[in-house]
Amino acid sequence: MRNIVKEFPGVLALNKVRFDLYEGEVHALLGENGAGKSTLIKIISGVYKPDFGEIYINGRKSFFANPTEAIQEGVATIHQELNLFEELTVAENIFVGNIKKFNISKSKMIKITDQLLKEFNFPIKASEKVKYLNTSEKQLVSIAKALSLNAKIIIMDEPTATITEHETKRLFEIIKDLKRKKISVIFISHRLEEVFEIADRVTVLRDGNYIGTSEIENISREELIKMMVGREIEEMYPKFNKISGEEIFKIENLEVGEYVKDVSFDVKKGEIFGIAGLVGSGKLEIALGIYGYLPSKWKQLILNGKKITPSRNMLDYGIALVPEDRKKMGLVLEMDVMRNIILQNTDEVSRFGKISWKKSKIIATEEVKKYAIKVSSIKQKVKTLSGGNQQKVVLSKVLRKRPEIIFLVEPTRGIDVGAKVEVYNIVNKLANEGVGVVFISSELPEIVSLCDRVLVMHRGRSMGILNKNKINQENILKLATGVDIK
Repeated sequence: MRNIVKEFPGVLALNKVRFDLYEGEVHALLGENGAGKSTLIKIISGVYKPDFGEIYINGRKSFFANPTEAIQEGVATIHQELNLFEELTVAENIFVGNIKKFNISKSKMIKITDQLLKEFNFPIKASEKVKYLNTSEKQLVSIAKALSLNAKIIIMDEPTATITEHETKRLFEIIKDLKRKKISVIFISHRLEEVFEIADRVTVLRDGNYIGTSEIENISREELIKMMVGREIEEMYPKFNKISGEEIFKIENLEVGEYVKDVSFDVKKGEIFGIAGLVGSGKLEIALGIYGYLPSKWKQLILNGKKITPSRNMLDYGIALVPEDRKKMGLVLEMDVMRNIILQNTDEVSRFGKISWKKSKIIATEEVKKYAIKVSSIKQKVKTLSGGNQQKVVLSKVLRKRPEIIFLVEPTRGIDVGAKVEVYNIVNKLANEGVGVVFISSELPEIVSLCDRVLVMHRGRSMGILNKNKINQENILKLATGVDIK
């Protein structure tokens, strides 16, 4: 790609960007949210047409009017939100849209798919319905579909965001196998440790501009971060909270349906309390159960000395939740920034059932400034914001309620390095202001670096609570897989 330019109304998304890809290599594409990665990928895959610039494949100038033309040229994209038909089988999903092969019998479809899956050692069956597969297996279906279309370039957008560490290792084995078969992979991720593990080269974009390309072995993590954010980040995991001996929250014998059994823990004032565990361990359901999203019961829940009974309106008690899926559970994407912030805080701006939009505007402007949310105006639709700025909108509207305790579920998922550090600073500040902070994450480096104590879950049960001197990745992983530690 040479001198790629793409402009949207009022925004120069890409400014003379270049990108190249070798046969059989993994090339990581990095940048903060809003850097231009998604726009560049949409141009490569035929979703957008560049305003200026040229694309060459195997030395031949190419132009894609739509994604179908890109696929015909051997370019396939596996999106973070997997676009599969849940009620169809693996084979049917692979053949959907493939007109040349679709006019065949179901048995032959399954036979061809099984051959393809066997060739790449994919541990799934062609006859199985997609709805019964886990997230990593669904990813394999998307990869198999791309391979069935003879893709020579596969774009993977945040492929590890929702899978376990074990599943990530399996995915990386598959990527290495693709390399051996001369298939090229464009790998997009916010997890730098994965980039150093799997990529051959890395290209960085910032604010729509090309910053540079490097062999992965010739660049350090610190240099990459500086390229992405335009400055050095002195401390990736800032920690300045101070714990008091005062207990702010305590729950005994929590049960959440079939997900969580007999879990108890407490949180001190000024403490960042972590909850870790593998996918399906019950760590997310702890927050959803306490908040009232899932049916739950407990022997005793004490918040600032008061006993709390199960309720669907836990926010009224001062218990807040920043959910894992901000797009589905945290925001109304079609609404603007102002309305999203006000939605949870209508008591501040309404009287006799009528909302004061003048006051709403003042509050939204305050919150945007307070959390440094990058917007063109408070009337900008939330769906157009980057992941990091969307997360700040969720945090601002929740924290405006001044909760006693807040459950942060995967609060840095899908956001860039700079935004992550901003979230970590907010977490520390909240703890020091006396808010109980429960930090639930699959990212072990941030659990180890930020948390004062960590509850580790395994198959719905607590494997124990680690104190600061025992918190490390090895201990957490042992407990998360059901192995006791001394």
